[in-house]
Amino acid sequence: MECKLISRYSPLLVLFLASLVNAQTVSDILHPNYDDPSSSLKYYDIAKALTLGCNITKEGDYELSWSKDGENVSEIDSLRDRYKIIKEERKFIISRALESDAGSYTCSVRALNASRTFNVVANVIVKFESTEIGKTNMVEGEKLSLHCVAFGTNPKITWTVGNATLSTSTEHIVLEEDDKGVENARLTIESVLLSDYTDYTCEARNNATDITGKPAQVTITVRIRGKYAALYVFLGIIAEVVVLCAIILICEKRRNKTEIEESDTDNSPDQEKLKK
Repeated sequence: MECKLISRYSPLLVLFLASLVNAQTVSDILHPNYDDPSSSLKYYDIAKALTLGCNITKEGDYELSWSKDGENVSEIDSLRDRYKIIKEERKFIISRALESDAGSYTCSVRALNASRTFNVVANVIVKFESTEIGKTNMVEGEKLSLHCVAFGTNPKITWTVGNATLSTSTEHIVLEEDDKGVENARLTIESVLLSDYTDYTCEARNNATDITGKPAQVTITVRIRGKYAALYVFLGIIAEVVVLCAIILICEKRRNKTEIEESDTDNSPDQEKLKK
């Protein structure tokens, strides 16, 4: 009975073992230049070069082909005239990579029935809108709206307000996604308080920053003035002017009094006798 079972399933066993051997062989034949082999990840910086390498370890003159998201790179309009393939070095290079160049890339050798896939990710970068760069001066009670514009593959944004880190909204601070669908990209305070005078830091992470350990950050300082701050300054100036005028008036009165006394002294009888 046992012999019959073994003979019945032996072809399946042979196929299973053959597939394991073949998989191991493919792994040995092609060596991609992953940044993180465990996740087949390769990251790049936007506007800089993206270089994918796929070394063939088996001897022979084999042709290496490249595809993105299942389509040969030569047939993709967005890549036209933007990449080069160095056959001798087994490399695929985009000299100035865009955010949209992220995706799934595959290097293949048909003759060996071997292929390896890259999970290509654009490193994240962030900035504030041009109107928000530098320092923001506001008056107590005004609405504060900050937009952290993130570029890269699937950015995840958190905010640091003063010493507090926020990944969700609070009663006072609202976090919302922007038009690109990036969660927490917009920070809003409907009516700012004097206590909101602090630094606001937007931090973005993705799979690339998890490897580099360097999340993208941008900071802006928001300055809050009291509602009556300008009035207090005006009243202070008026008070200074009043005090100054009072001092001048007092000095003038004392000087006039001194001149009158000196004049009376000059006209006294003793002074008249001396003149004679």
